[in-house]
Amino acid sequence: MSQRSSLGALAVLAASAALVAGCSSSSSSTTAPSAPAYSAAPTTASAPATSAATGVSAADCKIINPISSGVAAKLVPLQSEPKAKADAGIKAYLAELSADEAKLTSADGKAALGAFITALEKSLTETTSQATTTLTSAIGALGSACS
Repeated sequence: MSQRSSLGALAVLAASAALVAGCSSSSSSTTAPSAPAYSAAPTTASAPATSAATGVSAADCKIINPISSGVAAKLVPLQSEPKAKADAGIKAYLAELSADEAKLTSADGKAALGAFITALEKSLTETTSQATTTLTSAIGALGSACS
């Protein structure tokens, strides 16, 4: 029974954390204008553009951003499913995330997505309170990886 309540908490947490992560990246305390993502100077193919804040490549951000913004859409529907179907859904989602992680090229991008995958796996065996803490942190970090 606690596994079922953890799943419900997981879905609610994912929705909340995704909203928080999306909102927190919009405020900035810096006064200097940010540098453009691409400069007019030529660059080499071996040095992809990266997020100045995190070192995640622009190509990785194209993979990470949809994952970050889609966490709630993936997890919320699972809370109303029978446990066996919800568990299968989470395992399928974890397989998708692992496939996406394999496509990443930057160490920071791999670390951000890897931490989310690990937190999601870990949350399945934790209490609701522990899972909330674990996932809030991981979803927030994933959401800010490309800010």
